[in-house]
Amino acid sequence: MSKERERFLQMIEDGSMNITSNFTYQVGGSLFVDTPSYVTRQADDELYHALKTGEFCYVLNSRQMGKSSLKVRVMQRLQQEDIACAAIDITAIGTQGITSREWYGGLIYNWALQFELPLDFDFFTWWEQRESISPVQGWIEFLERVLLHHIHKPIVIFIDEIDSLLNISFKDDFFAAIRACHNKRAEKPEYRRLTFALLGVATPSDLIGDKNRTPFNIGCSIELAGFELEECQTLVQGLVGKVINPQAVLKEILDWTGGQPFLTQKLCKLILINHEGLSVEELVQKSIIQNWEAQDEPEHLQTICARILRDAQRTARLLGLYQQILLQGEIVADKSPEQIELRLSGLVVKQKGKLKVYNRIYQAVFNQNWINQILRQQRPYAEQLKAWLDSDCQDKSRLLRGKALQDALVWADGKNLTNEDEQFLRVSQEDLNKQRKQLLHASWTIILTGLAGIIGSVVWLSKTPYIFNQERFSQGERSFYISSDETSGLLSGIKEFQQKHFEKAEKFFKRASDANRNDPELLIYYNNAKAWANGHPLTLAVPIPLDKKKNSTINILKGVALAQQEFNNSNPKNHRLLNIILARDNDDPTQAKEVAQELIKDGNVIGVIGHSTSVATKNTLPEYQKAHLAIISSRSSSNELRSNIFFRTVASDRVMGKKLADYAIKHNIKRVAIFYEDNPHGRSLGGEFQTDFQKQGGTIVKEPIDLMKIEPPEPDTYSRIVQEIISKDKAQAAVFCTNTDVYDIVSAIVQELKNIPGSKKLKLISGDGLYDARILQPSFEGLILAPVWFEKEENGQEKKFTKKAQEKWSGQIDWTTATSYDATQAFIKAITMSDNPDRKMVLKKLTLVKLEPDKTSGDELNFREKERKQTPVIVQVVGDQHCPNGGKYCFEIVKEK
Repeated sequence: MSKERERFLQMIEDGSMNITSNFTYQVGGSLFVDTPSYVTRQADDELYHALKTGEFCYVLNSRQMGKSSLKVRVMQRLQQEDIACAAIDITAIGTQGITSREWYGGLIYNWALQFELPLDFDFFTWWEQRESISPVQGWIEFLERVLLHHIHKPIVIFIDEIDSLLNISFKDDFFAAIRACHNKRAEKPEYRRLTFALLGVATPSDLIGDKNRTPFNIGCSIELAGFELEECQTLVQGLVGKVINPQAVLKEILDWTGGQPFLTQKLCKLILINHEGLSVEELVQKSIIQNWEAQDEPEHLQTICARILRDAQRTARLLGLYQQILLQGEIVADKSPEQIELRLSGLVVKQKGKLKVYNRIYQAVFNQNWINQILRQQRPYAEQLKAWLDSDCQDKSRLLRGKALQDALVWADGKNLTNEDEQFLRVSQEDLNKQRKQLLHASWTIILTGLAGIIGSVVWLSKTPYIFNQERFSQGERSFYISSDETSGLLSGIKEFQQKHFEKAEKFFKRASDANRNDPELLIYYNNAKAWANGHPLTLAVPIPLDKKKNSTINILKGVALAQQEFNNSNPKNHRLLNIILARDNDDPTQAKEVAQELIKDGNVIGVIGHSTSVATKNTLPEYQKAHLAIISSRSSSNELRSNIFFRTVASDRVMGKKLADYAIKHNIKRVAIFYEDNPHGRSLGGEFQTDFQKQGGTIVKEPIDLMKIEPPEPDTYSRIVQEIISKDKAQAAVFCTNTDVYDIVSAIVQELKNIPGSKKLKLISGDGLYDARILQPSFEGLILAPVWFEKEENGQEKKFTKKAQEKWSGQIDWTTATSYDATQAFIKAITMSDNPDRKMVLKKLTLVKLEPDKTSGDELNFREKERKQTPVIVQVVGDQHCPNGGKYCFEIVKEK
């Protein structure tokens, strides 16, 4: 038994340890100096002693390993030794759109404040006088002639988040200057009092490529390992009195987390709120592993995933390496870029010269199915490659041909591929060249075959799916694995669909859909195969924001799939069934435009449901306009969206802004501050609210505040903004014209507003952009919203559509399920109003569409002036006393005055 553990147990036994119910575990963020759950590791002493003796140090490790907390603790210890310290987070200075002079000036100004230089040092005058020299030269002069001149004791400067420097062009000069400080020790002894500690998530080669200028070959690398059982006895304190055997429970926690700090703290915290008496394994499965993407709060697993996927050119190679580790258990560690990058993701760890998966949780989440899913999304030829490998690389029918091979080579260009990928593409090319040589000896046969192919293509023009870009489009030729992994029948269905065996594909997709009843992608492919088997289907396209907003994608497709299923089962007019093309635009304006340009090429596409955001939609309207292709958006509400081909099933920002302004005036709110996001939705909603509010005698207390321009260089930034709005501007309410893309900023401001004493508290008001499950928490209680759709009628009764959709999708729907259902229903109505619908006919008929509430998600739908005539309801976030089914917070309709 270690001395620390022995002392700890003795303290519990003799009562000298004050065990209280107030002990907390901190999940994420830097721990304060006095945080009781801080775990002292070997790295604490190594970094402290190295810096105390004047060594340059760097801690390069994955995120959420405790680097910032380590910095805080070591800094305190050094200050107690009368060593002057300063710390800066590079993100606080900024790296986007900033000049080198502004950046170095921010660095110097920050240190001048932290080191409390004499009053006779006027930074602004001093920096202005050095305009004639380079910024890095001015920085060196500050260190030598100001900092070292005024401070005569040892100095340690901590620089955190150095990976933020990857985005600036002058990073090499900065790191070279740090090395120069070290080199000057030989000729200028005062530099021996100055040292640096660099912390971040990057490889030395990422930060500076020139080995002759890098400081990373002169400094001391500090390895920051996970928690060991003997080290983290302090964590037992919070478990005493909560579990029968705290030591055994902590050991089991570490067995799952491998000592990873974030997960260890999180699992300890879950133990404290474990009211169901679940075992550690049950807690891990229920609260971390199962449905991990939805409950990864604060984000941790998604951070690892994002790191792996951040560079498409390296993803395949990283996954190949990780797959090798996963299958073999461990591999010999080396210094290859791929291994270092994989370690920086946090997914694997180096132990005793071997690389292994960091812990059991990662092994369960990032398993073979996850690898397969990512590779399928990455490779346009994943199924063919798998089949070829399964045949021991013998089945030539699985090799790529024609356009498929061309697309694969374009995709592979510039990427670091696995050996299997490279071999597969090489053999495909060799086989193609071999066939070409054989065909040269039968040129007449080629000509005749070509003519037959042309005739055949004319016959099949209205029967076969259009060949879109393989990475972005699917009717059933591939799966995006939107909400399920590989499942029974799916791959067989895809194979049959690709070969145009639609009746066979229909059976396989039906089996897959029945096995995964909450997966809308599978249901859509089943109905697509049914439609193609029936012949000459009616085709709509649905752009989806899959990579950025997976949950939104799922909910959008639930509405589309439900309407498609109902129509295809209803024996429709002319017996033509509905086919849906899924198109990944990822909420990116550029990709959205490219998707639109591709969709208009296929004459079978007679309508588009999308796009997800106003800014993406705005970028596509000119393309659809050229082709007379109607688009119905189920999410975009901006007033900037105007075109004779554009419709929507959500209320516009004009309607939304007036509704919120009316609410404020009716509740005697006369002075408000507006927070907005500078995009089409934020600008139009903010502008409409301001216009209507001022018309009714209201006052906007200051210029609307752009949330994207709030940069919190100091911890009290949000607090100062809130205090100014309340004390100086005398605002009565804060109005948020944004969406959840800036949720963290909105949440921070709302938290500050909630901290204000009761008599000065502001009313919180928002449009539909924040109508999301994430705001169902204490700080948002009382927030007023105007959602475009609500699950209940104004009398509080559940809507018929709500019940129908929740039964179909096991209760998992949101407002986008309703609005996308309505968009699909509107197209279906326009289609059935014509015997032979085409783009122009559908566009004309949409203006005549009128659907009663029983044919929609609950409200009448018509497109007078191409806008849905619908008045949003007002709801607010309320506490558990008002929530059904034991929910802690929920939305409740506010009865109008």
